[in-house]
Amino acid sequence: MFIVDLGGAEGFGDFVFAFNQGFCELVGGHWKGNSWDAFHDYLSWPKEEKFVLVFRQWRSGRALAASQKAMVEQILKANPHVQVAYE
Repeated sequence: MFIVDLGGAEGFGDFVFAFNQGFCELVGGHWKGNSWDAFHDYLSWPKEEKFVLVFRQWRSGRALAASQKAMVEQILKANPHVQVAYE
């Protein structure tokens, strides 16, 4: 299980930081936030065939604009090996 804590995140840069801290760095990478394709690619990095990715403060957080949230959700739906929980 990987936990991306968005508590206190105020913008896209904070989202990128939280995603790196809670996921990318744990699987041996670092997302620069420049490409949604790279975000998608990182979801294939864990050794586990299937895994859980938890986004804390997703609903109440202000890290992403509505269009960015929609993009993240679309990418996650395209990765059925990722079980996602939005808190």
